[in-house]
This record gives sequence, structure tokens and C-alpha cells, in this order.
Amino acid sequence: MNVTEPIIQAALLGTANHEFAPGDFPDSLQTLVSRIREKSDDMEAFLYMTAASAFAYRRAGWEPAGAEGIVPVEKAPEEELPYFDKDRSLLFSRLQDTRYMPAYAYRLAQDSGKIISPEYLQPLIRRAYDSNNPLRFEERRLLKGLAGNRGLWLTRQMGLAGQESEKVETWDTATHGERKDMLARYRRQEPAAALELLRKDWKSEPANHRNELLECLRTNIGKSDEPFIQEVMKADRSTVVKETARKLLCMIPDSAMVTRCCELLRGHIRHNLLTGWSYKEIEYTEEMKSLGLSEVSSNKKESDSEFILRQLAERVPLDFWCEVYGCDKEKAARKFAKHPPFKKYLVLENPILNFSDGLWAFHTLKEAPSYLCKPELVAMLTPSQREEICWPENVGNFNYIPDSWYGADCEMWGPKFSSSVLSWLLKREYLYDGAYMAERLAIHIPSHLRSVIEAKAASSAEASPSMNGFCSKMLEFMDLKSEINTLLNEKK
Repeated sequence: MNVTEPIIQAALLGTANHEFAPGDFPDSLQTLVSRIREKSDDMEAFLYMTAASAFAYRRAGWEPAGAEGIVPVEKAPEEELPYFDKDRSLLFSRLQDTRYMPAYAYRLAQDSGKIISPEYLQPLIRRAYDSNNPLRFEERRLLKGLAGNRGLWLTRQMGLAGQESEKVETWDTATHGERKDMLARYRRQEPAAALELLRKDWKSEPANHRNELLECLRTNIGKSDEPFIQEVMKADRSTVVKETARKLLCMIPDSAMVTRCCELLRGHIRHNLLTGWSYKEIEYTEEMKSLGLSEVSSNKKESDSEFILRQLAERVPLDFWCEVYGCDKEKAARKFAKHPPFKKYLVLENPILNFSDGLWAFHTLKEAPSYLCKPELVAMLTPSQREEICWPENVGNFNYIPDSWYGADCEMWGPKFSSSVLSWLLKREYLYDGAYMAERLAIHIPSHLRSVIEAKAASSAEASPSMNGFCSKMLEFMDLKSEINTLLNEKK
């Protein structure tokens, strides 16, 4: 049956030259066409309406679908909160083409007491569940408070609510990669619950999987993790897993292993205000080997005894140096930074990073900013702490802004630190992934620094295409951030 051929012929020849007499239509369509003919003013209108009806029937199928497989949809619940006005709801919709701005806007809107209009929700929900979205879990959490009852209802209709099932059930069916992601996430939010998940199938995992999962305990590691890690170090079949366990135990300031390092070092190192550091000979033992210490230094200028002591010195927390100096943590950290023991060879940043000691990092950089050889030190500081440090010009030697500097809460950086970062960034000839860097940086730096970027953009003849693109994007995202701030801070 070719019901479209006479329609096409009539359309090509025109109704003035060709009489349009449709035929061979199914009964259901023929009834509709007869009614159209009765109500049509002329043959041309009849042709147009019949063509539309015929093509709609052909596209949908000549026969209506059966009732089998139709799933009844429950009625969407009523909302308890008012909607944002159209401008604000539309703003959220516009942000879905950016990477970091939606989460920023969601945070700003959390205490507004309003929700996003339902017609804008579907793409936002789909984005929050997109596995390629690195901020999907954060967006999902924040969007819950802005989607309202109908947003939660729509999430179920889209078949996405199942992704938020209980973590134990999800863990049972997850792949290894998914388990690592889950464990890392739970370590940030619920460290104790994450440890219980890790225990669940520990012995049935292959060695390489056990090692990768164990590494996740680095996040928020504490005294409560020590019994499990000690058990792993003592009984695991893999030497690689045992070594990872040993390193993890060394990260807990009050663990038995760190306490033992303090005991071995105590009495073998002293500090005198006038004469400086003095060291007492120490012999290498099997216990030291079990602690991960090496016996012989690769540096011929360093004695083996001092090499052993230096390794111990890099494994003890700030509390130990408070004891050595006989002062509080701030003074001990500043003295240690100014005149550290084993000055030629000791890597002062190692114990700070090992124990993730933000206070130690702050007082060290405040005393001697030149110690900023590893970007992770900056990540330990609060925005207010960063403002108290005189940043050296060579802070830009990292050639990029580490992810850890941004943090997870979109907190505004202070003007001093922002100016320092922007200053060395604008001196670069090439910026890798400049668009994403610009969006992320625009969220954190103060708006008054826009003039610095505009001045750089104005001297475009001297800048590379990469830098020009970065400046253009910075201004674009700073404008967008300003719009977000204006709309979401106003009570409308």
C-alpha cells in the first residue's frame, strides 16, 4: 500500500492541474480524511491536512499499540516550596554546558528556600548522573535540595534512582574500578563505613586489587584504621600489600609504628641553642628493617648512622619536635623550617605531607616560603592562611594550578594569594587546557582582579594564542559568575 504517492503527485503538479482523490487509506485514516474534506475550504487546504495526517499515521504505524508492556506512572507529588522565577530557573539550564559552574550555583542556591521549575530539570538530572561528569556525585547531592518532590519523582521515571541504592548492595555487584571510586568517596564522607566495606570481601580479592583498595585508606586515615592495617601487614600473602600497609601505618601520628620511630630517635638527636644539632651513633637492626629503613646511604658524604637517623627524622610528627625544642607547635615548626637537622639531606616536606599536617605546613611556609617545592603543601592551607604567606615569584614553577588548590567547596581565595597565582599564570607562554582552568579559576578569585586580566588581554599582540584564549575565557566566566551571584543572592 503506497498511500503517499498520490499526495506527492498532487503536490508536484498542484491541485489546479491535478485532481486530488485519495484512496486505499485504512479505515481509521479514511474516516479522518473524509471529515477533513467536509471542513476544507478548498482543495489545497485539503491536500495539506491530508498529507500531514497520512505521514503522521505512517510514522506512528497504521495500527495503535497494544496495552501490553505499558507501565502506569504514578502522579507527580505536589511541591512544598515555591519555584525560582523563570530567569533563575533558566540560568541553571544555561549552566549545563559548563563544567564547574553548576555546582557553584547549586551551592549558592541551597539556602534560598526555592526549587528549580520542573521543565528545566530533566537535562540537569541527566547531567548529574552522567558517568563522564567528574562532579556528578557532588551535583547529585546538591541538586536534591533544588529539584523538589517532582525532581525526585522525575529521577525515578528516568530510571536513575536505582543508582542511589544502599552502598552494601551496590558494592556486591560493583566492578573493581567502581569499588575504588566508591571507597574513595566514602573515605571523604564516612571513613568508618568505608573501612567496613573494605573488610567485606578483602580476602577474596586478588593481590593487585587488594593493594589498590588499601591505598584508598590514605584519605582521612586515623587511629581507628590501625587495627585493620596492622592485621593486613602481619597476615597478607602479598609483599606489595604489606609494604602499602606499612606506609599507611607511618601516616598515623599516634600509631604504634610511628611511636616506635620516636622512641628510636629519642636520645640520638639533640638541639642546642648555641651549638645547634648533635647526633649520637645508632646501630642498624632487624626491627629497623621491618620499619622500612635502609641501612646504607647512597650518598658517600653521609654516614650510615646519620642516614638511619635522618630516615627516622622524616617519620616522626611535629609533636616529637615540640619535645626536642621544648616549645609549642608553632615555634617548633618555625624553628624546624629555619634550621632543620641533617640540613643538606633531609626533605622537610616529606613528614608534613606524610601526616597531612596543615598547621605544620602553614608555619613552615610562613617562616620559609622557599620550601614550597611541592604543590600539595598549599592544598593543606585555608584561604586565610594563604594570605599570611609572602609567596615567592617561583611559585609558578609548577606550570599549572593543581586540583588540590581549588578544594571542594568553591571557597573564595584571598586577594593576595589570588594575585600571586594570577601573576605567574599570566607570564606563561602556553597554558594547557586553558578553558577549563579559566572556568575553575574564575570561581575562586576576587572580581576586582578582572582589571589584571583585561590589561593582559589588551596586550594581545605580545601574547600567544593560548594566552589570548585563556584571558577571553576568564573574562567570560567571571561575567557568568557575577550573573550567578547577582541572581541567586537576590530574594526573588
